Amino acid sequence: MSEQKEYLALGSIVILKGAIKKVMIISRGNILNDQYYDYGAILYPEGMVDENIAYFNETDIIKVIHEGFRDEDDALILTTLSDAYAEYEAQAEDQPEATEEILVDEAVVSDDPFAQVRDWEE
Repeated sequence: MSEQKEYLALGSIVILKGAIKKVMIISRGNILNDQYYDYGAILYPEGMVDENIAYFNETDIIKVIHEGFRDEDDALILTTLSDAYAEYEAQAEDQPEATEEILVDEAVVSDDPFAQVRDWEE
């Protein structure tokens, strides 16, 4: 069995690359549109705005402001999440690779679920 994947605790507050707002982690090990994300988060301190959740990976975090609560239950779910991630990776390796690269214009902010809230701060 491979090494257990590490996750931050639920309730952890982080800052993401390119962001000006803190977000609070509310989910871990997400699969959205066949894409795996380590975390799902909402704005902090605003909380849930509409139904917007930002999905991102560990590599997108530039700073951990606060780590959330951990206990034995969290340790159990981390084992389950790690096993599920290993299974997801194994399935992904069996899939043929895409033959066409998709270019993304990073200047486009319409896909940013928090763009409207960021405008409030200006």
